[in-house]
Amino acid sequence: MMGQMRVASLCLLLATTAVAGAGAQSASRPQRPISQAPIVEPRLTRLFGSDSLEMESPVLSPDGRWIAFSTYAAETSNLWVVPATGGEPVQLTTGRYGDNMPTFFPSGDRIAFRSDRPSSPGNPQQYVMVMPFDPQTGRAAGTPRQVSLESIAGQSLAVSPDGEWIAYGARSDTATRLMVVPSTGGTARKLAEFGGSVVWIQNLRWSRDGGFVYFSPRRRGTETASIMRAPVAGGRAEELGTMARRPLAIVPDRGLVLQRIDQGQGPGQVPVYEIVTFGGRAVARFATPRNMQLSKLTPDGRGLLASRSNLVAPIRVVPVAGGPARQLTEAREYDWPVGWSPDGAHVYVQTRANGHEGILRLPVDGGPATQWPIPAEAKQPFAISPDGRYFAYGLTEPAHSGDLRTLVVRRLADGQTRVVTRAAHVGSSAVTGPGGRYRNGAEFFYFELRGDRLELWSTPPEGPSRLLRAFPASYAGRTGIGVHGNRIAYTEKRGDSTAVFVAEGQNGRPHLLATIAGKADQPTWSHDGTWLAFDYNPPGEGSRYGVLLIGVGANGAVTAPPRVLEAGPQWGWQIEWLPDDRAFTVFGMTGQANQTHVFLVSLRDGERPVALTRDDPSTRWGYSLSPDGRYVAYPAEIPRGSSIWRVDLGDLLTGGRRTSR
Repeated sequence: MMGQMRVASLCLLLATTAVAGAGAQSASRPQRPISQAPIVEPRLTRLFGSDSLEMESPVLSPDGRWIAFSTYAAETSNLWVVPATGGEPVQLTTGRYGDNMPTFFPSGDRIAFRSDRPSSPGNPQQYVMVMPFDPQTGRAAGTPRQVSLESIAGQSLAVSPDGEWIAYGARSDTATRLMVVPSTGGTARKLAEFGGSVVWIQNLRWSRDGGFVYFSPRRRGTETASIMRAPVAGGRAEELGTMARRPLAIVPDRGLVLQRIDQGQGPGQVPVYEIVTFGGRAVARFATPRNMQLSKLTPDGRGLLASRSNLVAPIRVVPVAGGPARQLTEAREYDWPVGWSPDGAHVYVQTRANGHEGILRLPVDGGPATQWPIPAEAKQPFAISPDGRYFAYGLTEPAHSGDLRTLVVRRLADGQTRVVTRAAHVGSSAVTGPGGRYRNGAEFFYFELRGDRLELWSTPPEGPSRLLRAFPASYAGRTGIGVHGNRIAYTEKRGDSTAVFVAEGQNGRPHLLATIAGKADQPTWSHDGTWLAFDYNPPGEGSRYGVLLIGVGANGAVTAPPRVLEAGPQWGWQIEWLPDDRAFTVFGMTGQANQTHVFLVSLRDGERPVALTRDDPSTRWGYSLSPDGRYVAYPAEIPRGSSIWRVDLGDLLTGGRRTSR
């Protein structure tokens, strides 16, 4: 599901930047490079496996007798429980809902979880819910009950030590808040509030005495993260430390943080984790098997539960003009489309074969494939040049802080590499070229942050880079950017509205195209440069996704007033134009649990969006449109079962240095 989402181009890795926003009280600390730490081998114990269930987010009950977890299928996510010593699983919730992230109460007789059950039709939102649980029989002891009145933001809930309160994150159009609500329902109370740079509240954890809630605000456009705590009795939240990577778990009583440091997203990536103190001192480093996802800490604090998926995703192509999908790769690994040849006759696929990662050049209409190995140091997503002669990738070096990468271009014919920059910055925004491609023709985008300047660069596979434009550093991670020749489009958030600008070259004065009510992001130029399309959400929480369209002349004047097109999904992203610029494709979720499609959207009035993947029951989390507009390639997820594991770290988490805080 969402954990399988990966990026199909280098620009989402390197053409992005990071700036930490300000919210509650915080101390400004420099980013620390990831330090070397002793390597340990955790003890892995397989607790339960299933050939039919796709399990995630396992959590152990306080008495250690039960494991609760969520499962997901194409349109459903429900809660289950299984004895920790093995046995038959029991389904706790049913129906076509999105129930996930179970959390036991300290008493063991209730389970808190996220769910879209209270949502109104056509507007699915996640809420805090609580379900009675019988710890003697391992079965539900009543029906789920809604606890929070507002929808929640983030993938973390935390129950207080006395079971009286539940902490969660909430988000409006203008702010993200840390909230606590009585576990039996009632009026929620705000503990901390952040501005628009914070999009989620993550890694919630109560102090042992229940006096503080520890958490990590996820800020837009940065891999670094703050560790904070908020007093439950009232007062300002304080920052305790800054991590070079986004944390996965916080251990308040020991002042420790668990973070994933490799950040690799390729098929079958082996995850590498590090335990660090709030002050940034590395305590230990360890790896887990590929496809294993760590979940929550065990009640004794000595380890974590984890799920390991056997999910595979062969590449399928579906004709844009209509027709059935065809499968191009075997269902052995989680494959991903990373590009096309200029004529659309071949698709480039990232895969894993014989234990090694590589790129396949597959003819769409059949025939032998060509394979190239991926260098072992290329731990990040990458892009391949249209002619198939080069690929670019990012890597992390020991001296790098959380937002720095080295950008390397490799020539496939002889393996020769060229370092483009050792100061590329990463984050959550993206740059697109003509048609919505994540390249500038045959060139690759990247950002560098120099003092108070955010610089957008473009580099050919061979030859010098060129500066496209510099922005204020405050823009980092806060706007998507669209490039067409010498014209650069971007947006600025202004209260509940969005201002859309186009600027000419490095020094051209920005021209305000329009100010739009709601949120417009990721400007995407048509191939001929006469249209700009944007991901768009009107004002209001839970508003439905659409595509904002503005006609633009060569002189930057508006030739067609802004209008919003129905796109199909409830939440959408990744606009790619067809070659004739009369239609585009967009990807998104329909509102049903985990149901995703690629939609074809026409500019002609009266034509409704068409789900190109409607006849394929598989789940997918991305796609790539061929340059000739004939095909859409996507990874089609096929469940092959999963397992739940205990990852025992001994006294690394319980015997670390106790923080003075």
